[in-house]
Amino acid sequence: MQRDERANGRCPPRDYGGRSGGGYRPAPASADYSAAAQQRSRQRRRHRKHMLIVFYLLLFLAVLGTAAALSLTVLFKINDVYVTGTSRYSERQILDASGIKTGDNLFLVKTKEASQKIRQTLPYLGTAEVSRKFPAQVQINVQEASVLGAAAYGTGYAMIGEDGMVLERVSALPKNCTVLKGLNIKKAQPGSQVELADSGQDSLFKNTMSAVKKDKIDKITAADFSQPARVLLVYDGRVTINLGLPTDLDYKLNFARSLLQNNIKSTEKGTLNMSTVSDTNKAYFDPDYGVSSSGAAKK
Repeated sequence: MQRDERANGRCPPRDYGGRSGGGYRPAPASADYSAAAQQRSRQRRRHRKHMLIVFYLLLFLAVLGTAAALSLTVLFKINDVYVTGTSRYSERQILDASGIKTGDNLFLVKTKEASQKIRQTLPYLGTAEVSRKFPAQVQINVQEASVLGAAAYGTGYAMIGEDGMVLERVSALPKNCTVLKGLNIKKAQPGSQVELADSGQDSLFKNTMSAVKKDKIDKITAADFSQPARVLLVYDGRVTINLGLPTDLDYKLNFARSLLQNNIKSTEKGTLNMSTVSDTNKAYFDPDYGVSSSGAAKK
């Protein structure tokens, strides 16, 4: 039979094995084309999604840029600049010193720089706070500087504020002004910090006068910093307070204030020695008319 089949040119099907033992069945070509088409479709959707994201991002940036350009050119123009607080300077002087004008853009105003300009130009202003007030205003709040005293400089005097700022230079000592003695001034430019030749003296001066203000010792008519270990304050032009070393200043000044108010008469003159009060809790008052010191004042 096999011979007949060969003779007739026909061959029996070949068996290539498999799980079922059946013959080889290749996958239809249409299935490959379908999977490839689905893959390309997914890729197109992802690409379209990415392009939309890029488009909306660029659109957002364009809108944001337009809004920023409008805010810097057309919108938020200043229509009012005003001054609050009191000082010796006129409102016009303060506005001119700030450099801010109506019509300027509110967001482009450099408030810190304007504040510095005001203080440098008008030193007697202790503070000058510049702030934006929406939608289109700028407020300048000022406060007069407190004067510490006048120190000899050149042929005249340098007026010094409580923050060490040189307020002005004058040819004569103003009335009712604390005289600051013993300061070796290197430079005194109005509108800038006073520069002393000795940095140690600078700290001594500022720390002492800051403590005087903090502890509310009024009527200080003079202060002498010529001897670092013997700081002197003159109260009401009649009592010299010897603080000794510039240590425990708050304690010494509070002690001195109590004695000046409760123990030393308003007509007495002399020296109040506070140099050892931190160690002994005692202070000594030597009247000008006495030969020896009086009894210790205890607290």
